[in-house]
Amino acid sequence: MIEVAFLGSGSTGNCAVIRAGRTAVLLDAGLSPRQIGVRLGKLGMTLDDVSALLLTHEHSDHVCSAAVLATKRGIPVYATQGTLAKAGLPGPLFADLRTVADGAELCFGGGDLTVRVTRTPHDGVDPVCYVFADGAGRRVGVATDLGHLSENVLEALEGCDVLGLEANHDVDVLREGAYPAFLKKRILSDVGHLSNEAAAAGLARLLGERTRIVVGLHLSKNNNTPTLAERALRQGVERLGAKVVLEVAGPDAPTGWYRARPAGGIE
Repeated sequence: MIEVAFLGSGSTGNCAVIRAGRTAVLLDAGLSPRQIGVRLGKLGMTLDDVSALLLTHEHSDHVCSAAVLATKRGIPVYATQGTLAKAGLPGPLFADLRTVADGAELCFGGGDLTVRVTRTPHDGVDPVCYVFADGAGRRVGVATDLGHLSENVLEALEGCDVLGLEANHDVDVLREGAYPAFLKKRILSDVGHLSNEAAAAGLARLLGERTRIVVGLHLSKNNNTPTLAERALRQGVERLGAKVVLEVAGPDAPTGWYRARPAGGIE
């Protein structure tokens, strides 16, 4: 069985935990070390249960605690070379840093958990997303900070049992909001962030026969609301006639476990 919980998701910080068998890894470390520990505790875990930290890119809402987790807790950090360099992570004398690249496959826990790395369209140095799988082939895909759904990302995420997908902003709210023009342009660009509408449209390609759970991620505090994001995603699901559990994750508390299993489900 493979499962994922989002410790926090949004503009202020992002972190998730993925678990299969006795193996657990963190995805991003955009919360404080204390908050990561506290929120893991609410899920019945501690940092001692974590085998690795995987980073998507170098922006602070994804990496701010990476150095502490690497040096103080001894957690191995996996990221692209560009992300490791740009994030200013400590050198190999002080931490266990491991380089990944687009198309790489990682293995943890003697095969409990395998991870596929895919390049993403975002304005980081070398950003990626990850698809996680257990020994039975059940998959959890998580992708945020997407300027658009590129073909390689679509191929990687297609048909996952559990899908965590960015729904960052409502386009009208963003355009009419107080952000300066240059920031609006960046967010709306092909290397910015994925809108509610684009995420909903992408479900036509991403949902498969095994998809049971969809979670909206990385909602903007200023240009989105959980209601707007969920409404857009639900419309996308309903257009397809799909039967999935649909939720959105927030920044202030962990979600429950989203579990991939033959009958689907959520806890």
